Amino acid sequence: MLKNIIHKAMLRRHFWRQATFDELSEVYIAMSFRSFALGLIGIFVPVYILKSGFGLTGVIQFFICFFAVRVLMDFLAAHTVARFGPKHTLLIGYIIQIIAAGTFSFLGTSAASLLIPAAIWGAANSFTFIALHVDFSKIKHINHGGKELGYLNALERVGGMLGPVTGGLLATFYGPQVLFLVAVVVLLIGLVPLFKTAEPVKTHQKLFYSRLDISSIKRDFLSYSFYSIENNLCLVLWPAFLVLFIFSENVYGNIGGLASIGFMISIASAYFVGKLVDGKKGGLLLRVSSFANACVYGLRPFVSGIAGVLAINIMNEALTVGYRIPYIKGVYDASDEHEGLRIVYLSSLEAFGSLVKSITWIQLLVLSQFMTDFQLLTTGFAIAGLCSILINTQGFKALGGR
Repeated sequence: MLKNIIHKAMLRRHFWRQATFDELSEVYIAMSFRSFALGLIGIFVPVYILKSGFGLTGVIQFFICFFAVRVLMDFLAAHTVARFGPKHTLLIGYIIQIIAAGTFSFLGTSAASLLIPAAIWGAANSFTFIALHVDFSKIKHINHGGKELGYLNALERVGGMLGPVTGGLLATFYGPQVLFLVAVVVLLIGLVPLFKTAEPVKTHQKLFYSRLDISSIKRDFLSYSFYSIENNLCLVLWPAFLVLFIFSENVYGNIGGLASIGFMISIASAYFVGKLVDGKKGGLLLRVSSFANACVYGLRPFVSGIAGVLAINIMNEALTVGYRIPYIKGVYDASDEHEGLRIVYLSSLEAFGSLVKSITWIQLLVLSQFMTDFQLLTTGFAIAGLCSILINTQGFKALGGR
């Protein structure tokens, strides 16, 4: 009875058309656990690789392999979603993520030993993100998707906030290896909510990539590639910069604590950004946030202390929420336009994004042979800043395009 009362109250307030309270709650809870687990280790992956003696080139090689594998795995994940549904695919992604977390606990000393966790981690991300995109784009409400994305982003940020500070403390007192073991336990708990409701899409589908009209969505692919590159470079290069040039002691604790403070800002802003997106302000918000974010990249190489790092983290988190929620809302609404091709459209975007990210990391690897670490990181920040601006090549109808 109580469950029905809550359901009716929430349905009346948010006008959730296709999704029930249970369906959305299931996604929210599952992704919160995943965000906490990856918050324990995600920001520390480049840190752990650097502290293990592989150097910046080791970090670059890791992500070349990571995204090269993802190009293939994105399509395999799409066929898995079509055959079994996004929830079962998400389950597979969680299981692979658990295996990937475990492999980090036994990282060797040779460069080749980085390739195994990179490949497994890449596969896990493909199965997770293809499934999540299909699931959420299907159950979101066309008029309130921004608000729902705001809730999802806020809950993910709660996990992201608690993860780094918890991970920093664990790594400081018990060593970084324990992070991956704790993450495995949290991921196992996160599996529980996934099967409380039925699959939101028809299963046993066949995918027809030839039916996707690439000429009509070239701007989608172009802007998504810039969006993907910017996000990835920020997540990897900033922690690497802090390890190499800012923190000489208590690296895990400092990075984790400062990252968590930044996440607090994004939690506070996610709900309001979601409402602005639903109020048809998404296009303007995307432009302002993405251009301001590009300016922040210009400041990163000149940071020299904790206060500067904190300021950058706070600005980055607020601005990232400001462009990410409207952009993903644009992607999800665009997927509705491709009737019968939702999985094809979303997986094609992800695979193309993985391809351009692998190419970007290959280019950085080549540059690393001619540049110092500082010059290479500064160049990476410049590329990310340019990509932040070029996100605005998008033409999504939900953001005022087409």
